[in-house]
Amino acid sequence: MNAFFTALFNLFRKPVTTLYPAEKTYIPADYRGLIGFNEDLCIWCRRCETVCPPGAIVFSQDLEGKQTYHFNRAVCIYCGECVRTCPKEGALFQTAEPAPCALKAENINNGWNLLYADALASREAYLAEKKRRAAEKAAADKAAAAATPPVAGE
Repeated sequence: MNAFFTALFNLFRKPVTTLYPAEKTYIPADYRGLIGFNEDLCIWCRRCETVCPPGAIVFSQDLEGKQTYHFNRAVCIYCGECVRTCPKEGALFQTAEPAPCALKAENINNGWNLLYADALASREAYLAEKKRRAAEKAAADKAAAAATPPVAGE
């Protein structure tokens, strides 16, 4: 009987929840939202990738050495560690914008796992290509040195 009167009483009370979307949700001043990235300021040190606890940041690299930043908002725990670690002010920052919901069409989990593996493979391929080019250059320098006749007096 007590539950009945409580339910009846609550019918006439003001709701405790926010009437979203009519009322905007309160966002505190120290809210940690989405991670923003400014490619122009980034020095590509990859410290943010190293310190990210869940692995929400990864860099891929093409064979010419150009790096690309990738961020997964569904994996991120919004701890701000990447922003604190970044040596270049403004390259990484946290906005006051909440993360949008992940959609099934984005394939955010499986797609991220594939992207992460591809990014690591691209960096390994870059290092292998860099070693191959260095070996080619060393062989060319050695051949050039062998082809040059010795200078008199040496």
